[in-house]
Amino acid sequence: MNILREEQDIAWLPLPNTMQFVLSDRMPEQQSITSAFVLAFQGDEMILTDLHSRGWDIPGGHVEEGESPAEAARRELYEETGAIVDSVELLGYVRIRLLGERPLNYKYPYPDSCMVFYWARISQLDDIESNDEIRSRGLHNPEQARTIPWIQDNYDFYEAALSKVINRKSE
Repeated sequence: MNILREEQDIAWLPLPNTMQFVLSDRMPEQQSITSAFVLAFQGDEMILTDLHSRGWDIPGGHVEEGESPAEAARRELYEETGAIVDSVELLGYVRIRLLGERPLNYKYPYPDSCMVFYWARISQLDDIESNDEIRSRGLHNPEQARTIPWIQDNYDFYEAALSKVINRKSE
């Protein structure tokens, strides 16, 4: 486990709070996981989804009832990009800890919840159509990817995933 950074009092969460960004090959407690994301690559190009609400972002979303985090990551990846992967490998997670009282109607695990991140190699790209959530998808080489706000904000996750993809290619 490698704690990359910790942030405090994130505005979009109930205050006070902390967020830990962790590289790890060990899954956090299953009952704390709320969502799953995947950094998927074709060669060294990372696939991103172009969301109406946020622009270019990594594919991912909430884990549905009866679904494992890995299944959620693969489903969200396909829904948002049309990408199929043979497997997903754990990259790490973000642990959110609420430090105050449990907010009324708070629907996530309390006081700790986690968002897990996987890396994967794309084996197939199916066509997708624009919908009310996504405009399109795009493959971004490392130079292009480094201009995307999510990558800039989470550069360590991106570099770790890219390194795993490149290193596994030579094995």
